[in-house]
Amino acid sequence: MQCLEFLRTHLIEGFLPLQTSFEAMKHFTCNFRDVEQCALENNILPLRYKRNQKTFSTQDQYTLFKAKVLIVGCGGLGGFVSEMLARIGVGELILCDGDVFEEHNLNRQNFSSIKTLGRNKAEVLKEKLEEINPALHVKTKTTFLRLPEERELLEKVDVIVDALDNPNLKCLLALCAQAINKPFVHAAIGGYYSQFATQTTLEHLYAQEGDGIETQLGNPSFTVCFAASIQSVEVVKLLLKKPHLTHFLMGDLWEYEMTHLSLR
Repeated sequence: MQCLEFLRTHLIEGFLPLQTSFEAMKHFTCNFRDVEQCALENNILPLRYKRNQKTFSTQDQYTLFKAKVLIVGCGGLGGFVSEMLARIGVGELILCDGDVFEEHNLNRQNFSSIKTLGRNKAEVLKEKLEEINPALHVKTKTTFLRLPEERELLEKVDVIVDALDNPNLKCLLALCAQAINKPFVHAAIGGYYSQFATQTTLEHLYAQEGDGIETQLGNPSFTVCFAASIQSVEVVKLLLKKPHLTHFLMGDLWEYEMTHLSLR
């Protein structure tokens, strides 16, 4: 019996359950990702994506499965963006961060806990994300990204996510992405406020060098989660070739306002 025939005869209400995927791995000596690929390319939706179905088609889900996203920074923004993309079904993530979890990260950074203090952020995220989505392929870079020297890493992906906390590095990452024409999704937060941009450079946002505004306003967890959600939506829109941000977007969670600003 071929794998596809096996999957089709073991569906639940037309969906592929985890148990069938695990059984197929044993029968056909393949990995979980191979099973999911076989299903999606034949218009079979895994059961865990059932609640995505009214938003995304099975073909959309397959497009996400084939996508590769680079997340630069695995702290506040990067931790939540990576989880949302893993749960939505993005198939491959490259996580880049040379930092370790510290005690002051516990107020906001996803997967930071007493047990993970002192461990590399990218490695912790890899472990947790692969538990959430066994079809996900995660690569880690456990040193800080050096640009432009390591620009080849940017060339290997479909979308680049800016989850950095240093304005100078954010601007440099945006410039490098533009230079190779790679989709780029930016966010930054401070206090109740956040800012977003897609497919643009950032030097006009950071006219003065120095630390980000979060050093003055703080990094509350709810603003981080909000900003990561916007970034995740933008990544998905880019991967699915849907309309995305064309202006800077400013978020104000104190007044519950969203404001569009001209890119220039």
